[in-house]
Amino acid sequence: MKHALVVLALFSALRVFDPVPVETVRLKAFDALFSLGDPVTSEYLATYDIDEDALAEKGQWPWPRQDLAKLNEELLAAGAAAVVYTVLFPETDRFGGDQEFAESMRRLPTFLSAAATTDTTRQEGWHIGVATMGPVLERALGYPGILPNVPILQESAAGTGVVNTAPEVDGLVRRVPMLVRVGDALYPALGLDVLRGLAGDLSYQAKAGEAGIQAVRVPSFKTVQTDSVGRVWINWNTEIPTEIEGRVVLVGVTAAGITPLVPTPKGLMHPHRIQGALFETLLQGTAPIRPDWALAAELLAILVLGACIAVISQRFPVPWVSITVVGLSAATAGASVLAYTRFNFLIDAAFPVLTLLGVGGTGIAQRMIAEYRLKLQIRGQFGTYVSPDLVKQLENDPSLLRLGGETKTMTFLFCDIVGFTPISEKLQEDPQKLVGLINRLLTQLTDCVLSHGGTVDKFMGDCIMAFWGAPMECEDHAQRAMLASKDMLMLLDDLNSQLDAEDLPHLNVGVGINTGPCVVGNMGSEARFDYSVLGDAVNTASRLEGQTRNYDDWILIGENTAAIEPDWVQYVDAIRVKGKSEPLNVYTLKDYGS
Repeated sequence: MKHALVVLALFSALRVFDPVPVETVRLKAFDALFSLGDPVTSEYLATYDIDEDALAEKGQWPWPRQDLAKLNEELLAAGAAAVVYTVLFPETDRFGGDQEFAESMRRLPTFLSAAATTDTTRQEGWHIGVATMGPVLERALGYPGILPNVPILQESAAGTGVVNTAPEVDGLVRRVPMLVRVGDALYPALGLDVLRGLAGDLSYQAKAGEAGIQAVRVPSFKTVQTDSVGRVWINWNTEIPTEIEGRVVLVGVTAAGITPLVPTPKGLMHPHRIQGALFETLLQGTAPIRPDWALAAELLAILVLGACIAVISQRFPVPWVSITVVGLSAATAGASVLAYTRFNFLIDAAFPVLTLLGVGGTGIAQRMIAEYRLKLQIRGQFGTYVSPDLVKQLENDPSLLRLGGETKTMTFLFCDIVGFTPISEKLQEDPQKLVGLINRLLTQLTDCVLSHGGTVDKFMGDCIMAFWGAPMECEDHAQRAMLASKDMLMLLDDLNSQLDAEDLPHLNVGVGINTGPCVVGNMGSEARFDYSVLGDAVNTASRLEGQTRNYDDWILIGENTAAIEPDWVQYVDAIRVKGKSEPLNVYTLKDYGS
């Protein structure tokens, strides 16, 4: 979980400091919100594009102002309510058409465009009244100069506004400043001034606080919430038709190579269409809102959801963690969509989702690494001592294995070579043959244990210690141990036949079996440990194996084991063993040689 929490802390810090990549991700998420729903066709606006066909008909741009006067008259005759030009007229018309154009503007309400500029020699613009509350002037986006229209046109216009945009860090225009500052004067956006002019209002109202500009208002319309520098988010989900009658007509140059296109979430757009989208947004009151509490809500989502995933990733299987990450991500995205569609709130879901994926991915990776290491541990501890099928089961489901200490009832088997000393003396001049013989026998005895699902705990010289009932549960552990012992003696007969042919001495083994409680788990030091068992039942099994030398039976079974399958065994004797004050009833298998 430590690594997942580190990732969570990293993502939280990134959101607080908000570098450009993080802001870009957030803006792309907002673009997805802007595209929701079907586009709405404006009932108040129309466009008139000065395109290649218009230039072919009336000549190259810029047109003489007499032609623009004629255009105004054509629009008036077509039923236009007003016209908005998104082209600038900063210089006197070389053809002397300014007066004629101005007269046409008085007959058809005409709104003109201006531009805030870096030219410090132009600081005089037109007068516009702005009633302010708080430090609006200080907070508004500032420019060195203003590029207005020639005075005769400016005086005849129904209104004028700047067409400046404010691209985001990725170059796209999503917000437009409602007011820009040049010197000690404030100038409105073109779309905002069109709204004011058509409403017949003479001024604006703007409010600012310690955090910056808060809102701008045309008195006849609702307050528009802005960001700290006075920008408003545009609702781009608007289409503007070309039908003119009864509408405000937006005139712009769309012929190639004349007016620079502006990148927006809806693709490249001409300035008059951006101002149209702004006007429609203000008119309908559909401007997206970035609430003051948005950052706090997003940080809270990052911390709470990330911490939950960090904890879950360590306590539940990987598939459940994956499902939880996907579910919480979908819920987060859904909440963002709901906030936008119901309340116009812009709440970032992208970065919280990325946090969930980052923390969840780290947690899952940790789990997978831990599980892989556990598999390696299982394979290292049990690969040689239990059957391959059992090892595979443990690897696929490590929950079957408890590597910590626990008390269990199990069955234990000790198998030792009887009469090993004479054999070693006979082969003392050929130690390689002696070792090979012992290994040959132990290999086959081990196979008997493994084939019956047992675990070989250790080899002690020529002795094997095995047990049943761990690491996996096994209800028939006693039966499996007795069957394994029977197989041991049967394979010994076959092995001795082979040894006769090789002129090697016969081998005999003694087997002790006992059932009882013990402690099983990883035992040893921090540097080295083994999975093993401790308990009196283990010691008793060892003592029983040692007693086989005193009887004709090579298998001796404790009474706890015999009680489980009484039909399999027959009574041998009551014997005393080291560590026991009372005699033990011991048994052997019936017909184990058959």
